Amino acid sequence: MAIAFQNSIVPNGAELIGFSWLLNHFNLTVPLRDLSCISTKRLSSQKLQSGDWTLFDTKLKIDNRAFSHLEFALKHEVLDLLVLKHILKRFSEEELTQEIKENPKRIFSKKIWFYYEFLFNKELLLDDLPTGKYDNLLDEKKYVVSDSPIKFKRHKINNNLLGTSKMCPIILRTKVLEHYMDLNLEDDISMLIGTVSKSLVRRAASFLLLSDSQASFEIEGERASKNRIENWGKIINEAGKTPLSTPEIERLHAILLEDTRFIKIGLREDEVFLGDRDRENFPIPEFIGARSDDLKPLIQDWISLDRMLSANSIDPILHAVIIAFSFVYIHPLADGNGRIHRYLIHHVLAQRNYYPKGMIFPISSVILDEIEKYRDVLVAHSSPLMSMISWEATTVGNVKILNETSDLYRFFNCTQSCEFIYAAVEKTIKETLPHELSYLDAFDKAYGAINEILEMPDNQIKSLITFILQNNGKLSKKKKEKYYEKLRLEEIQEIESIVEEYFGLK
Repeated sequence: MAIAFQNSIVPNGAELIGFSWLLNHFNLTVPLRDLSCISTKRLSSQKLQSGDWTLFDTKLKIDNRAFSHLEFALKHEVLDLLVLKHILKRFSEEELTQEIKENPKRIFSKKIWFYYEFLFNKELLLDDLPTGKYDNLLDEKKYVVSDSPIKFKRHKINNNLLGTSKMCPIILRTKVLEHYMDLNLEDDISMLIGTVSKSLVRRAASFLLLSDSQASFEIEGERASKNRIENWGKIINEAGKTPLSTPEIERLHAILLEDTRFIKIGLREDEVFLGDRDRENFPIPEFIGARSDDLKPLIQDWISLDRMLSANSIDPILHAVIIAFSFVYIHPLADGNGRIHRYLIHHVLAQRNYYPKGMIFPISSVILDEIEKYRDVLVAHSSPLMSMISWEATTVGNVKILNETSDLYRFFNCTQSCEFIYAAVEKTIKETLPHELSYLDAFDKAYGAINEILEMPDNQIKSLITFILQNNGKLSKKKKEKYYEKLRLEEIQEIESIVEEYFGLK
C-alpha cells in the first residue's frame, strides 16, 4: 500500500484508487492534479476532501484490476486526457479488447473503448455496437460541453468534448463559472452603453485601449515607447477582423517587435524556456515551451480548435480563454508570447461580437492589478508538467528537449484560467468601464460650466480641471503661479467648486 504518492501523504486508513492507483500501478510520472483515495471505513458522505486528496467512502470499493480502476476514474474523478492517454498506452490491445467484450454496452466500457480509439486513432478488434441508446461522453452537469455533439455510431457515444483528439480543453462546470455564465454580462454592457452618448463611448474606448496596450507591456516588465504602445493599441483595436492563421500570427509578431535583429519573426526554430540562468549561464527553467519541431502541427491543431469553437457557439469568454491560454502554453514565438496571448482574448471576444463595435475591454489593465493571481494561474498549469520534460543545457545557455512532449500542450484543464478571466471581464464591465464613462461625463460637464464663466483656450481649461483633480480638488500654488497667475482668487474658488460638484469631491 502506498504511503505517499506524488509528494503527498495518503490519508490514514485510505488506499489509492482510480487515476492515482493506475499511475502508481504502471509506475508513471505523469502529474495528477486531483488525487483520489478510498477509505477503509464508512464516511459521513460518499466523498470528502482531506488535504490534497479526495477521499471516497469504502462502499465504493472495487476489485484491484486496472480496468476497474479506469472505470472508477471516469465515473468519479475529474477527466484528465493527458493522464488518460498515458494510462491507456500501458494497456495491451488484447487486454482492453477482452475487458470491453465482456460487456460492450456498459456505459464506461463504451467510454474507455471510445477514448482509446479517439486518442490513438486506432481501432480495437471489436464489432460496432448494434442499434441502441447513445450516451453522452461527458456529464453536462459536471463539465462545459459542446452544444453540437458528434455521434459515434460504432460506440453509441455522443462525443461532446470541446476539442479534437489533437487538442482538447477540459472545463469543469464549477459554482464560480456557473455564477459568471448566469450573469449575462453582455446585457450589462448594452444597458451601460445605452445610457450615454456614442461620442462618450468612443472616447472611453480610446482611453481604455491605450491603457490596455500600456498594461500589456508592463506585465512583461517592459518599458515601451509611446509610439510602440500606440501602435500596439491600434492592432488591438483591429482584433477579430482577420481569422487566426500562421501568417496572421507572424504579422502580429512583426508589428509587436521593434528590433528584429536578434529575434526570428514567426514560429521559433529553437527551444524556449522561462526562468533564470546561473553565473555559468546554465539554464534554470521554470517552464519550457513546446519543442520547435512540434510547433507547426501544434499551431495548425490550435487553429483548427479555434474554428471548431467558433462553429460551436461556446460561451465567448470560455472560447477566448481556451485559445489565449493554449497559445501561451505552447509558447511558439521567440519573444512576445505573453502580449499576443492577451491580444487573443480581445480577438476572440471581438470576433464573437461580445462587446459593441469600437469598444475594447482593458483586460490587460485588470490583469496587471491582479498580477500575482494571473501568474499563479499560469504556474499552476505549467509547473507540474516540468517533471515530464527531459532536457539538457546547450552551449549557449538554452535547453534541448530530449523526449516527446507534444501531448503536454494538447490536453489541458483551463477551469482556473476561465474563472480568472471571467472575473477580469466582470470587473471591467461593472467597475472599469462605468468609472471611465462617469469620469468623462463629469469632465465634460465641468468643462462646459467653466467655459461659461471664462474666456480661455480649450486645452488650458482641460489642464486646469486635471490639475485640480490631481491635487484633491484644489489648484496648487505652484500650478497657479506657473500657468494661471491671471486668475483671481474668487474665480479659482468658483472653478474648484464646479470640479467638486461634478466629480463628487469632498
